[in-house]
Amino acid sequence: MPAKKVSIRRSCIPVLLLSGLPALPANAGPHGFDLHNTLMPASGGMAGTSLATPLDVPSALYGNPATLSQFRGTQAAFGATLYKPRVEINHDGSVTGAAFDAESNTQAFPVPNIAITQDLRGGGIPGTLGIGFSAISGIGAEFKNEPKSLGAGAEFTVFGVNAGGGFELADGLSLGGALTVSFAQLDAGLASSGAEVHDLGYRGSLGLTYDLPAHTTTALYYQTELSHTFKNAFQTDSTSGGFPSYSSQTVEQPANLGFGLSNRSLLDGRLLLALDVIHKSWEQSKFWGDVYNDQTVGSLGAQLSSGDWRFRLGYGYAEDPNKDSPESLGGLDQVQAGVGGKVIPLSTPVIQYLQATQTVVIYEHRATVGLGYKDLVMEGLDGDIHFGWQFENDRDFGGHTKARVSSWQLGFGLTWRM
Repeated sequence: MPAKKVSIRRSCIPVLLLSGLPALPANAGPHGFDLHNTLMPASGGMAGTSLATPLDVPSALYGNPATLSQFRGTQAAFGATLYKPRVEINHDGSVTGAAFDAESNTQAFPVPNIAITQDLRGGGIPGTLGIGFSAISGIGAEFKNEPKSLGAGAEFTVFGVNAGGGFELADGLSLGGALTVSFAQLDAGLASSGAEVHDLGYRGSLGLTYDLPAHTTTALYYQTELSHTFKNAFQTDSTSGGFPSYSSQTVEQPANLGFGLSNRSLLDGRLLLALDVIHKSWEQSKFWGDVYNDQTVGSLGAQLSSGDWRFRLGYGYAEDPNKDSPESLGGLDQVQAGVGGKVIPLSTPVIQYLQATQTVVIYEHRATVGLGYKDLVMEGLDGDIHFGWQFENDRDFGGHTKARVSSWQLGFGLTWRM
């Protein structure tokens, strides 16, 4: 059935509800919407900086797996972080047909961080194995409290089980690998023409660390794409007999190439300074490549040790990945506005509106603080807390929609060392 010519003014909101866009503007720190280690119990206090010298076992397992070799004995970590985004939208009505100002009604998201590592040196193997569970990505928005948005809302979350190992190949040189088995859930927020769908995915990580003179460690790691195919995610058309036609959509999280550097030469080794840089290949990712450019993100972190106390600071910066004038979305040229509704063409203004309301990861600057204490309550039990703030950023999309975002995070973790 060919697409009908429909006024863009009347079309965008149904597209918003039917396109199945994973949504929650800036739910995951300044990495597009991928988490990396920004919400981990200890590394979260250093803006997620962890590729060369991670401060907790989940960060080693979900970051550079070569760093697992730095953990000795048996360690078990449990933590959780609350992440709360704040998203405001101002639309002039030229796309939806009604001007409005609204704030997303999205609530705080709890992000679990669980990992266990086992040192193999007692068996003559110079390495450490680990397994864990955490959230990998998350994004979503909810504007149902604004009638002029016609009930816009959607959510996309990815959880992953990671298993990996890091091994010392030579003095100061470690190599590691990890496998992620992910579970992704997409809720397009539809009452009549869409449904909640889910899928399993797989990705691999490979990392390397090397110790340089002056107590300096360098790191390099690579992660493959993480692909999920959501079958029959949303309705695109109706046949001549009135039966609906549904479309499946493949969504890929990007491949990542990261570099890390850390140093412990100052204050007799009590001061750790660290740097991470990650390049995210959004443009090569199915679906997201239509609306995002490649993105480079970086973070700086510091930890000062004083007795049993650990004091942490961090700063993160990210480029805005949003494309200015996207011309396609997941290979679709139309969707249908509800069962029996109109067929809607996906024009550039419509896609820009979707960028603003559902994929607006425009954060640039983030600051964090953290605190750790060794042997909390009992010997071998360490505690960590962190707080982070993503500073307000705004952007104009197509001259018709403005988005303003900010967020905070608060997390804790306990680690048992045996």
